[in-house]
This record gives sequence, structure tokens and C-alpha cells, in this order.
Amino acid sequence: MERAIREQNKAMFHKLLTYVQQEKYDDEYLQALIEFWQFLPENEVDGNIFYAKYALYYKNYAVAYEYGQKAYSKRKINWELWRILRDAANELGKIKEALLYGGFADKLYKEPIQIDIPRDRLQAGLDILSLSMGRGNFAPVATSRMYHTKDGIVSHEAIFAGEFLPQEGPVDEYHLFSGAYVEQEMINNKGTLLEFIKDVPELASISGADFVFDLIKVADKGTKYKIPIGRENVLIGLVGGEAQQRIDFHSVHEDTADYLGKWTTSFFRLTEDTEIVSEKPILCTKPIVLRHDRKRCKVVLNILLDGLCWQAIQEENYTLVPNILRFFQKGVIFNNHYSVSEYTFPSLATIETGLYPWHSQIFNERASHRINVEHKSISELMQAQGYYCVNIMGDGSGVYNGICRGYDRLLVNAYDNRIYQGVERTLHHLEAFEETDQFIFLHAADTHPWAAHTFQLPLTTQTAFALHERSMKEEKKKTSVYLPKRPIYHHWNAQGIKDSDAALARLFAYLTENYAEDEFLVSVYSDHGVPIYDDKNYVLSQHQTGAAWMMRGRNVPHAGFVNELTSALDLYPTLAGCLHLSVEKGSFDGNIPKVFGGEERDHTISMSMYPGIPFMVCIRTKDYECRAESKEVLDEDGRTDLGDMEFSIYRINSNDKVKDKKLENYFREIARREILFVDNNGIQWPEMRMARPEWFDERKAAHDNFGTSL
Repeated sequence: MERAIREQNKAMFHKLLTYVQQEKYDDEYLQALIEFWQFLPENEVDGNIFYAKYALYYKNYAVAYEYGQKAYSKRKINWELWRILRDAANELGKIKEALLYGGFADKLYKEPIQIDIPRDRLQAGLDILSLSMGRGNFAPVATSRMYHTKDGIVSHEAIFAGEFLPQEGPVDEYHLFSGAYVEQEMINNKGTLLEFIKDVPELASISGADFVFDLIKVADKGTKYKIPIGRENVLIGLVGGEAQQRIDFHSVHEDTADYLGKWTTSFFRLTEDTEIVSEKPILCTKPIVLRHDRKRCKVVLNILLDGLCWQAIQEENYTLVPNILRFFQKGVIFNNHYSVSEYTFPSLATIETGLYPWHSQIFNERASHRINVEHKSISELMQAQGYYCVNIMGDGSGVYNGICRGYDRLLVNAYDNRIYQGVERTLHHLEAFEETDQFIFLHAADTHPWAAHTFQLPLTTQTAFALHERSMKEEKKKTSVYLPKRPIYHHWNAQGIKDSDAALARLFAYLTENYAEDEFLVSVYSDHGVPIYDDKNYVLSQHQTGAAWMMRGRNVPHAGFVNELTSALDLYPTLAGCLHLSVEKGSFDGNIPKVFGGEERDHTISMSMYPGIPFMVCIRTKDYECRAESKEVLDEDGRTDLGDMEFSIYRINSNDKVKDKKLENYFREIARREILFVDNNGIQWPEMRMARPEWFDERKAAHDNFGTSL
């Protein structure tokens, strides 16, 4: 965008702000708003906010809410917008929503909530406040759990446990209950332990010391529930509300009983119409019909190896992954694949939806908003197709934001997600539910190194190095994306990769021995790479964003290694294509690779959208990579001024800088087209800016110094 257009847009925005400050909501205001709306298509959201302000001033709360929702559907984080939706929802009697938006404003901008909560809605209100004032990851942890006490409302870190998880928006009959994962152990012990720790802030802050939670969709069926059985047998899961909860089963041919563990799931096979009776509420899953459909695969497995750097695998000539290589050489192995984001929270959302972070609005882990209902995740597509969908292992990052809302069950804990445990669970699950079609997601973290200040090194790494080689004395504590190049991290990473390869060999052997090639579809991929192989840290380097992706099974060509460029965005439409899932054209940003019958992409885009630091983007072709960075930091809403971005072009696999005006214009045009939703076009809501003085140099901003265009 040209500098003159950017400055004109800013002037129009500030003219409207002046009217707002003067409460001059008249015909002049509307005329100025129309001009602003029409000046740039990108002004749609801010224009809707201004019009919602106008409606709110005249107490037309329904219109204010309507236009606020239009804006919220495209931009989830905006202080001005939250205020409008909070006040309009409150006036319309939508107390839960008012508290949701009020909680967002309090969480990020410390604006106190002043909303009266009716006594009959108090607990539900406190629960939704706990959600909106929390973080977007690591469910079922609540970083600000709200409690009503004799001293008023207080909050501290806690865990949602022994209860249904709160969620933004309408709640279906079957929704997630947070309990304890128990298999082959005392049925009440883990639930009892969970009750002890759930309200202890020190334990909640470390996710219950990696306690494994069982998040399962159930409905409260009261004390009597009759389940009709059709031609096929069904399985049901029942969750105990208390220790040794007695359940009686009555059918035509038998009357029997069993006992449930506290907050623990147990499964039962039903072969005829059955009535379930208990003195306590019956928490029951949807019946799982034991039937195969030829249109579906018997097994679809998505395996996320967190932080698996495919660039490093290639540099080691694939010696660390012999079993993975052997299995997927009968399918497709993408050797030129890149993640969109540099860390898990936004990257998982991209993979699950096929959307860039600015479209899904999942990029800020400090916020806990939910993706739009029209954005269907992989698990939702699979559930709609009739698969029984289970997240067999994960870290809970996709629960609050709705990325994983299609799963019937999620077994989650924060960090200790070891692949051998995940494989064991998967094998048990495949056998237990073999009579129905299954979609299983396994998210393992063996291949992800963290700072050795706080994470225990593998035993083999602990013993392999002399004391000075292992020392943390000179290494400053950093997040994983900034880890340095050190032998201990290389050894740790290699151990995790070898462990993953060995564990997956067992799983792959089971699949090939028990299923025909067209009865399964397996995808192994990573959400990002690692920085530990780079001499100089660059968060979008080929090691940090060079990710893994391979597929084998139904409708996957036997192509082996493929060198065409692919993006994390592409897994979504490719999986949908292989399984004939119903996906609307234009509802995702990904591309079906040429090897699957699509078109070969000419570039990939990786980015760092992390509020508080500059926005960074790296555009790659097969021969070049173009790096650009904003001058100012990214605001909480995922926008910054991109007018003065500088572009640097390098040859792939080298640090050789390239000076070529034609090539630079090519990359600038891609950036202008692809990342326009990040550009604030010279405008920024002043109170949001002033709330972050440590991020923005107000003296510099006062000069209105806009640079040249994208």
C-alpha cells in the first residue's frame, strides 16, 4: 500500500475517533463512516466496530450486537469490540456472553468487570469467566478459576475436574466432561487424587504434575436412561460421578449391575434394548455403533511428532528413522515441507483447519476464544463422516479454542507425552473398537527439546557428556524456539527421534498385519522443526520451519520421496481428498499437492505471529527464500503496520544474499496478497496501544513515520 493511501486511511480513522470522543453520533459521523468503509476493503472490521458504537449510543442493542458479531467473526481480539459486545449482550440479557467478553477485556487489558450475575446463573457465569480470563492452551487447566466466597469473588489457578468444561457459544447435549484417565489400575484412585489436587494453585500451575486427564463427551441422562439397540451392537461409555457408583442394567434377557470409578470412564457392550438405572446422575456417551462402512477406512491415524525437524533428518541421511522410512516409501514422503508457524499453538490450528492464523484467528495463546463454527476442523469432518474420533494423546492445546471439538474423547496432559505410551494406547484402542471405523490422533513430544534448565535430559544424554559439556552456567534460559546449537540438545533430539521410530515400528507392523492397504490411512507429520542446528537463531529458519509430512494407505500414490513444495496448510485438503470428505471450496487456504492430483505450489509462507515482537514472514520457493519483518511489534489483535517492511532475499541452503529488483517485486506482490490481514493499514486503536507502553515507542509513533509500501 502506498504511503499516501496509508496516511489518508489513518486520517479518516482518527476523524471517526474524534467524533467518538465527542459523542457526536450524527449524520456527519455516518457520512465519515461510509467513506471509511468504502475507502479500503480491509476497513470492514473497524467500520463494523464504529457502526456498533453508533448503535450502542442510541441504545439499539440488537444492532450493536449484530455488527459487533460481524466484526468478531473476523477479528477475535479487540478491546473496543469486546466492550461493545459486553455491553450489548448484557442489555439483551445474554449474561454468559457479556461475561465472556468482559473476561477477555479484564484478562488482556485489566478492565474490571461490572456485571450483575443473577444467582441462578452464578456458577455458569463464574465458569465462563474462568474460561475467558484463562489461556488458550493446556486444557483442563484454568489459570484464573473463579470462586464465590463469603469475601466475594476470588480467583486462582486451578483445574476443571469432575465437571463439564465451559465453552464459548452454544453447548450441545454431549459435551466434554473432565475426569481422570484410568486403565488397568484401581478405579477410584486417580479420581480421588484429582479431587485433592484440582484446587491447589501450585499443582494446577504445573498441570497437575503431568496428570493424564480424560476429556470425554457425555450427557447427563438423569437417574434412568433407556438405550434402544438396532441391528448392530453398540458400546457406551459411562463416567462415575462418585467412587463406586452403582449402575444397574435392565434388558429383556438379563438384569445385572456394575460399579464405576470416581470421574473415570468405563465402557460397556449392549446387545439389546437396555435401561440404565442409578441413584446418581448417569453420565453417558453417545452410543458407538459397531459397524463398518465400506465408504470409510477402518482406521485413519494422524500422528503428530512435535518438533520433528525433517531438515535435520535429511542431513543425517535418514539414518535415525529406518522404520518410518521403510513404511512410508510405499506411500508419499514430502522432502520440501514447511510449517506455517514456529511453535505448536498456532501450528496445530493451521494443520487442523487448513487456515492461516489470521483466518482462523488462533495465534495468541494468551487468549481463549473459539474458532468460528463455519471453520470445520479435521476431527469435525471425520465425525460427520461417521468415524469414532479419539485424541489418544495430546497436550490439550486445541480444546478451549475449538480446534479439537470433533473428538469424542481426548486423553491429555501438558508435557510428558511419550510415543511408546501413545502407541500402546493406540494398539489397545484399535483392538477394543475394531468393529467400528476409527479416527485416532496421536500427539507425541519425544522429538521436541526444551531448555535443559527446567526439563530433565534423557538418561542417555545425562551420561554421555562431561560436566562442562552439560553445564547450564553460560546458557541463559530461553523458550524452545530460541534454544542454542549445543551437542546436548543434538543428542537429546536424536534420542527422541530414534525412540519415535522404534515405537512406530510396532504400530506399523500391527497395521500391515491386520488391515489391507485400502483399509487404513496413516499420516505422520510435525508442527514445526527445531532451532538447535542453526549457527545463528532465526525463528523461521529451515531447521525451525522445515517440518515432516508423509502419508500411506487409501488413495495415497506409491511415490516415495517427493520434492515438490508443500505447506502445513496442505494436509487438511489432502486428507479430505483421500477420504472423500465434504469440504467446501474456498473454506481453507491449503493446496492439494501435484502428486495427489492437484497443482504444484510455487511458494510456501512461514510466519511468526507472536504479540509483543515484530511480525516476521519467510516466503520460500524452490530456489530462494525471502525474509521480511515489521518495524513495530505485533499487537494483541494480530496486526501491525507493514508499510515499512524490509525484504531480504537469500538462496536456499546458503546465506548468499541476492540483489534482484524483479525477484524482490515478485516476493513483495506475494506478501501484499497473502498477508494483508496482518497489516493495520496505518490504524491502531489508541487505548490498545497505550495499554502496551513497553511494546510501542509513543514518541516514534507521534511522528506518523510510515515507510514505503508492500
